Amino acid sequence: MADINDWRKKIDLLDGRIISLLCERTECAAEIGKIKSKSGKPVLDPTREAEVMARLRGLNRLLPEKSLEAIYREVFSAARAIEKPIAVSFLGPDGTFSHEAAIGIFGSSCEFRPQAGFEGVVNDVEKGLADFGVLPIENSIEGPVNANLDLLRDSPLSIFGEKTIAAHQNLVSKQKDLKKVERLYSHPQPLGQCRKFILRELPGVEIIETSSTSAAAQKASKDSASVAISSLTAARNYKLNVLKKRIEDFADNNTRFIILSGQTLKRTGKDKTSIAVTIKNRPGELYRLLGVFNKARINLTKIVSRPIPRSKWGYIFYIDFEGHREDKKVAGVLKQVARMGESLKILGSYPREK
Repeated sequence: MADINDWRKKIDLLDGRIISLLCERTECAAEIGKIKSKSGKPVLDPTREAEVMARLRGLNRLLPEKSLEAIYREVFSAARAIEKPIAVSFLGPDGTFSHEAAIGIFGSSCEFRPQAGFEGVVNDVEKGLADFGVLPIENSIEGPVNANLDLLRDSPLSIFGEKTIAAHQNLVSKQKDLKKVERLYSHPQPLGQCRKFILRELPGVEIIETSSTSAAAQKASKDSASVAISSLTAARNYKLNVLKKRIEDFADNNTRFIILSGQTLKRTGKDKTSIAVTIKNRPGELYRLLGVFNKARINLTKIVSRPIPRSKWGYIFYIDFEGHREDKKVAGVLKQVARMGESLKILGSYPREK
């Protein structure tokens, strides 16, 4: 029977083969990068990466699926960095859920550009300082992130993709005794997601809103009479005690993020389209608009209304639905919507999450 040293020798040999194959794979990716550069194609190809992951899942015999995806996310990221380093803008500082989403989408081999606000993320991409921006757009507890819907309405950028991550909120502090806490720092979204917990566990504590959960952790690290609601990553970054984990009011708390880009994507067959439309303020107009989608048998996945600035009770409707703007059926529906509505903006057609 082989002993532990025999198995370790076998692992060492396998590691050598893995490294050799990874280098060979990266050389192939570099050649693809040269071809992309000449043809003007984007470095990031989410359709191709999704196809590779689907094939790898079929070949996998033992690894947990999340582990397989994490490994190959970094393989893809390293290969893209060889082709051309990607710059990604997000709501910072490091350790925010936006940062975690950015790493989950692009891997760690990127130039990450933390911004103080969502507007900074959009501006970074619009000015060409970043290739992509990552924005939270919807939470399963608090609903849409309205500020970012408004930014989408006014920006020339397109939605390039989407990513949902579990948003587990944690109570963190320099302090270990909750009775000595006087202030709570956090971003408005987590405060809303933890409303019941705050009322129950922190009654009378002053609530101070911050630009992000990491900014909250940073403030709590300098204030011994305070706590923050943040990610575990932010707690580690600022050397804070984790007093309570997963304090959100509902256990299944997820946030959907979108990728913003100046580029657009061709259809993949498994796509989603997002639009912003305004309609005439008269009886039955919204019913008729939605009827166009129903008649074409197009599945709506989200509809949200927002007030139109400087109008008296005018609204803009943000609608997500399955299909790509280049699909014949979708193209026909969009023509009808354009005729019916007072304005129509296509925010993007992009691969939908599996």
